[in-house]
Amino acid sequence: MSLILFCEYSIPETNRERFLAWALGEPSRWKGAELAENREQPGVFVELRRPANDSEAAAMKKERLEGRSWSEMTSWVKGGREGLRVWTFAPLAPVAGTAPVNGE
Repeated sequence: MSLILFCEYSIPETNRERFLAWALGEPSRWKGAELAENREQPGVFVELRRPANDSEAAAMKKERLEGRSWSEMTSWVKGGREGLRVWTFAPLAPVAGTAPVNGE
C-alpha cells in the first residue's frame, strides 16, 4: 500500500523567518520527508512522508506530534499545538505493485 502521512500548519508572517531558520538549520530533522511552502499563501507549510504500512504511519504520526524538538516549533504555529494537523492518506485506486485500499 502506498500511504502518505500529511502534516499541515500555518506560520504567521511574524514567525516565518524564525521558523525557516529553524527548519533549514537542521536538515536531518526532515530526513524521509518533503517540506513545502504554499506559493499562493506564504506561511502555509506541508510535510509529506511515505510510511510503509499503517503501523509505521501511526508511529510517524505519534513522533511528529510528540517527539524530537517539534514542541519548539508549535509556539510559531498559528493555533499552537492544535494548529498542527496530521493525517494519513491511502490511495483510492491501486498503484502498480501495491495492494488496494482495503488491503486485499
